[in-house]
Amino acid sequence: MKRIPSVCYCILLLALFAQPELTVAEDQPSDFTRPHFQVSRPPINNKTQPDRAMHADLSTFADEAWILPVRSSHLSPGQITSRALSMPGLRPFFLIGDDSQSLTWLRQRAAELQEMGAAGLAVEVADNEALARIRAAAPGITILPVNGNDIAIRLQIEHYPVLITATSLEQ
Repeated sequence: MKRIPSVCYCILLLALFAQPELTVAEDQPSDFTRPHFQVSRPPINNKTQPDRAMHADLSTFADEAWILPVRSSHLSPGQITSRALSMPGLRPFFLIGDDSQSLTWLRQRAAELQEMGAAGLAVEVADNEALARIRAAAPGITILPVNGNDIAIRLQIEHYPVLITATSLEQ
């Protein structure tokens, strides 16, 4: 009876040493992991992708009709109460719609928004013409059509237009 437990312990001990060494694939693919990353990342538009991280260039989309219309059921045009925020590192952005209140707000604040480097999220846009009107109100500012429901819930806001910075939420 003593032989069986002893043999089991020996097998378990040998199994620990028989395991191959664990190889960790880090953020940058090594020569060992490179083929695996290339298989899971096929070329887009028949162009090969570089081995470094890339940021999406959203300005290359010539036609955004595929995403329109954008509707944000948790948001509507209206007045908001300004309040302080504490979100260090947050880049300024604003929520806008294609309504007249939003377009007036955007025209009045365009220079200020551009100076601070704010990006715009069009949370209510019916079609390409409406998106073009929004962008024409603030030339030079990036404005993308996006559903704003998640932002509205997280920041507890119900109305737009609104400017969100690291330190405040204001109209």
